[in-house]
Amino acid sequence: MDATFLYFETPSMHMHVLGTLVLDPTDIPGGWNRDRVHRLLRERLDLIPPFRRRLLQPTLRLHHPVWTDVEDIDLHDHITTVTCRAPGNEAQLEELLGGFAAEKLPRDRPLFHILVVEGLAKGRVAVVIKVHHCAVDGVGAARILGNLFDLEATGRTPESLEQARAMVAATAPSSEPGIPALALHTAMGLASRPLGVAKMVPAVAKSAVNLVMSRRAKGSGTSGAIPFTAPRASFNGTISPDRVVALVDVPLDDIKAVKNAVGGTFNDAVIAICGGAFRRYLDARGELPDSSLIAVVPVSVRSDDDNQAANRTSAMFTSLGTDIADPLERLESVRNANDIGKADQKALGDELVVQAAELASPNITSLIARLYSTARLADLHPVVHNVVISNVAGPPIQIYFAGAKVERMFPLGPVLEGPGLNITVVSYRDRVGFGLIACKQRMPDVAELAAQVAPALDELLQAAKATAS
Repeated sequence: MDATFLYFETPSMHMHVLGTLVLDPTDIPGGWNRDRVHRLLRERLDLIPPFRRRLLQPTLRLHHPVWTDVEDIDLHDHITTVTCRAPGNEAQLEELLGGFAAEKLPRDRPLFHILVVEGLAKGRVAVVIKVHHCAVDGVGAARILGNLFDLEATGRTPESLEQARAMVAATAPSSEPGIPALALHTAMGLASRPLGVAKMVPAVAKSAVNLVMSRRAKGSGTSGAIPFTAPRASFNGTISPDRVVALVDVPLDDIKAVKNAVGGTFNDAVIAICGGAFRRYLDARGELPDSSLIAVVPVSVRSDDDNQAANRTSAMFTSLGTDIADPLERLESVRNANDIGKADQKALGDELVVQAAELASPNITSLIARLYSTARLADLHPVVHNVVISNVAGPPIQIYFAGAKVERMFPLGPVLEGPGLNITVVSYRDRVGFGLIACKQRMPDVAELAAQVAPALDELLQAAKATAS
């Protein structure tokens, strides 16, 4: 599954994820300087497995690549410092983020890059961490990259660092394999592929039966989001390499208040807020479709004790209820669609996706991805889904990075051919950050959609309060 994120990457579709930290360095003795990030990385590099590995591709790309340790990493290749143009407000930061997100990660070195943005308003500094999706998923990134954060401005004690090193020691890959080992790796992969295909046939049949039985158990009066039935929005279709970013955060307590007043989960409320924002955005443009937008929502299948960096993710389809005017009715529709999507995803099973990914041929998968992009097929077939929406729980307490207080946090996911837009959400302390990233040519006004997030939440909150009273 990790390797699939490599094969899907094209010149227009970059498969990396980004995390943006807005820091308040005013309490640092002696003030902020860019060397603090270098010192932190040198101290913690052995605690971040994805930052100390590079890819090694077997000859002729006949089987999946392997990770190998990098003994000597030049951090100057991985850390760039820039000064934001005046006045250094959110719009200028978003402009820098769009440019940084549009740059692919070189494959010949560890797949991460850190952008340090100085010169922000009120003396703030931003640190943007970019990592390839083949190395981490959302939950994995939160757990692994947590080793860069501290609970105190003074950092960690030597004892706590040693404890952290003991926990990640088992994740270190072996040193670079020789040609015979790579040849054996490829031969075993090719030899096991026919057996894998044979095993997949009953797995597919079982998943199909489970899905039918699950739908029957729900009754004929319910229906979930169905792929290829989404209405086409202006931001859907073939994408370019250019990116545009918008950031917004809202009070965590307001989302919890909605959830507590009307029931459901935190994720139900987040998706309903996105649905409300889309409805307001599309209606203002005169582009509101009669049927609801459909989202794909990544679902973590990671166990609580799984601290590996690799991907442990499935996905479900859900409706955003953009065709429903009443905010509480929209939330109820979203909750119902989420329940059905979760049941469908569970019925299909997590292992089916894993098995299919394991059987993917590097050359064939990459060729299909490039042909799909160059032939602009996303413009021709019915829309699979309109947007990717991902929700990750962040730390509920104050954290520090390189001695500076982390004030705000925003995630950004990959923009895919077809949807052209990704919304990733993370909770941190008392705020919930929404990171919106889109193809610049498809959706240059993504900031206008972001501007509707707070009104959509307020609309839900007021309706929930009116119902409670």
